[in-house]
Amino acid sequence: MRSLQCRWWPYRLEFRIPLATARGELRERCGLIVELRTPDGVTGLGDVAPWPGSEAQALREAEAWLTSLRQAGAFCDERSLCQALDRVPALADGARAARAAVETALVDLLAQRQGVMLARWLHPAARPAVAVNALIGLLDVERTVAAACHAVAAGYSTLKLKVRIEPSEAERVAAVRAAVGSGVRLRLDANGAATVEQALAFARVVAPLDVEYLEQPVETLEELAELRRRSPVPVAADEVLLGLEAVERALALAAADVLVLKLPLLGGPRRLLAAVEQAARCGIEAVVTSVFESGIGLAAALHTAAALPGNERAHGLATAVLLRSLGTMERFEPVGGRLRLPPGSGLGVRWDEGQADR
Repeated sequence: MRSLQCRWWPYRLEFRIPLATARGELRERCGLIVELRTPDGVTGLGDVAPWPGSEAQALREAEAWLTSLRQAGAFCDERSLCQALDRVPALADGARAARAAVETALVDLLAQRQGVMLARWLHPAARPAVAVNALIGLLDVERTVAAACHAVAAGYSTLKLKVRIEPSEAERVAAVRAAVGSGVRLRLDANGAATVEQALAFARVVAPLDVEYLEQPVETLEELAELRRRSPVPVAADEVLLGLEAVERALALAAADVLVLKLPLLGGPRRLLAAVEQAARCGIEAVVTSVFESGIGLAAALHTAAALPGNERAHGLATAVLLRSLGTMERFEPVGGRLRLPPGSGLGVRWDEGQADR
């Protein structure tokens, strides 16, 4: 085993245009890049990418957790780091995102040592590319329909619309369905902004439009469980899935038909795959989605999504186009509604200091 050097630095990425969601506009996202380096020069990278809008508090939590990991002697060698990741608690949101970054950097190193891409290190039958959905923010009806038609023409077969739980939004969804036809899947994401009764009324209105699922329309797992029991539209859990314990609770409550999983919220690639295995035992499918992270974090999510077993749903990873830069040499641009894994061993990405504020 070899001793490791660990360092981290901040980054800031700008959205091309503000992304409107039910919880407000996103204009930029901040995070930390974590680097692990061995004495022989092999470098692993990870991304601390907490929930957008929470960075001020979460990045302080992340740096505190990284410092505690260092003080615990975790970076003596790779085995010590593996053990420390299970031993040092990561309960706060920022700490969980930092854990995800360190685990990503570690498995990036390990995959490089074996000379295989990370997805194949995680699962030998990993796919070389994954289906992805197009993301459309809160726009007026005309611009939403135009964006939807443009995405379908580009090869996307699944569209995810940011929505408000309001009667007028059902008209916008209906306009999209009429424009793209019945062969395109529609997902609706409300970002936990409604009550159960509001979400139920909305679900009943959009049910004839063949919606794949309504994502996180209410705030808590208990509310999701109640909504799922009564809703004519499948329900997905997203922001509420903070760690494996939350996934276990969601499954115990039968709170969702689909789990929408994010690396920084779960704590890393291996924890996300463990959550997928737990869900599969309950007959629940999962998709992997972005939190508008850097190219390092997006690559990690892409490799993890490619390693998922079973039938493939479209993943929410086509987010690079929304940002001016990902901070990496690689751009992650989908072709025909699919995103290919970067070539090379490990993550297969290179950080470009000139593309992100430091």
